[in-house]
Amino acid sequence: MFRPRITAAAVTAVMAAGTVVGVAPVVLATPAAAAASPCVNDLTTAQTSNNAAIAADQANDTRTARTQNLSTAVSLVAALGDCLTQPQVVGANILTASATNATAVVYNLLGASSSALSSEQATASAITHALANAT
Repeated sequence: MFRPRITAAAVTAVMAAGTVVGVAPVVLATPAAAAASPCVNDLTTAQTSNNAAIAADQANDTRTARTQNLSTAVSLVAALGDCLTQPQVVGANILTASATNATAVVYNLLGASSSALSSEQATASAITHALANAT
């Protein structure tokens, strides 16, 4: 009378143990989230500083905007080197972002916030397109 219950309990325990043993290696073998590439990191940094430049120009603060433009330029130069193995569209967008960012620097030197803002928005668009294609 108790034998079928003991046998059923033993079978259930063995199946549970087998499931844990069988699933555990699969869970352990699951790769962690891949770290972002140096290219993506550089572009993200450029995007952050460009967004800060946009905010500064919206507040008519050309000095802060210019500083952020220069930070964006440094990140874009780093991205040029780190993104060499990326699709050509990434490099093309980095060059576009660099050109429009340089224009924003000049406008901020001249104190023309609205013109600089337009260039910074073009820079933001180019960086966004580069990020969309970078791996």
